[in-house]
Amino acid sequence: MFGRERRSKRVARPVPRRHGRRPIRSSVTGASLPDPAGRFPRFEADARGAVEVLQSHFPDELRGVRIGFQTAPSGAGDSRFPLLYAVDRRARSIVLFRMPIQRARGLHVNDEEHRRYFVEHCVYLAVCEYLGREPWDLLPGRFDHY
Repeated sequence: MFGRERRSKRVARPVPRRHGRRPIRSSVTGASLPDPAGRFPRFEADARGAVEVLQSHFPDELRGVRIGFQTAPSGAGDSRFPLLYAVDRRARSIVLFRMPIQRARGLHVNDEEHRRYFVEHCVYLAVCEYLGREPWDLLPGRFDHY
């Protein structure tokens, strides 16, 4: 007992391999593909959905109006909320600013659904301002069931 060395019974195990190939290092999608649930794709999908609804209700008034997205405010155009969107009637364009809209504070419930509602609300306000109408006059009766 004394003086004897204890030898470890550990056996070196090989690295797990798939069908004789090297081990998997990354996900199937890879690092080069964009995240579909990222901030920009999510913002663009929500905003484009609201734009399509408004274009379907007002095809004549919004025909030829370019509605685009920009990361941050540039100072071009006029609006009531210059940090959220810019309206340019001469150029027939509306530009929504993604970063201020997504980083806005004050949601009573900060979850994915309410963030989407706020994006849609900003699109709605921008189109109302472009058309020169009040929000409650734009789609009367649409939200009466609430």
